[in-house]
Amino acid sequence: MGNCKKGNNYIVDKENNIVKIELNRRNSENMWVIIDLEDLDKVINFPYTWYAKYSANAKGYYACATQYLPELKHGRTILMHQFIMGLDKTAREFNVDHENHNTLDNRKENLRITNVPDNGKNRESRNINNKSGYRNVSWDGSAWIVQLQVNGKGTCLGRFSKDRLEEAGKFAKEMREKYYGEYAGLG
Repeated sequence: MGNCKKGNNYIVDKENNIVKIELNRRNSENMWVIIDLEDLDKVINFPYTWYAKYSANAKGYYACATQYLPELKHGRTILMHQFIMGLDKTAREFNVDHENHNTLDNRKENLRITNVPDNGKNRESRNINNKSGYRNVSWDGSAWIVQLQVNGKGTCLGRFSKDRLEEAGKFAKEMREKYYGEYAGLG
């Protein structure tokens, strides 16, 4: 087991060309993030400790470090997946998307730079308040509605009678694939 400059332990798996880096957590069990072996030097030479930070929005943990600069009062959070992909946090119109939705899988095969709207499309599941059981399908009082964001606007793409919920769910999935392509996500 190796050790980064500021305290992260790591395990190199040469057979799979990956590295597992231990992420510190206060008052909780530590977590592990996976990166490509080729990114090891870049990540371990970063002069701050990597830790796991929960994101309520993503409902998961990210590998982060806090960079302290003289001009910043509280420091700046660096997200490992953005750091690996070379994306500056100030480039707000772009994000790094985890294709498989595992926010602690920072291998390049799982990361892609995307714009903010496309990143929002690649969701794993339906909304918490969804009653239909299908993503993008809701009840309007008389029918099941399939609605997606198309060109930034909520768009009703179909109406289905009460007994055709499963058909509405399949149609919603087809419409996500049509309009969102590789960002259609799951659900």
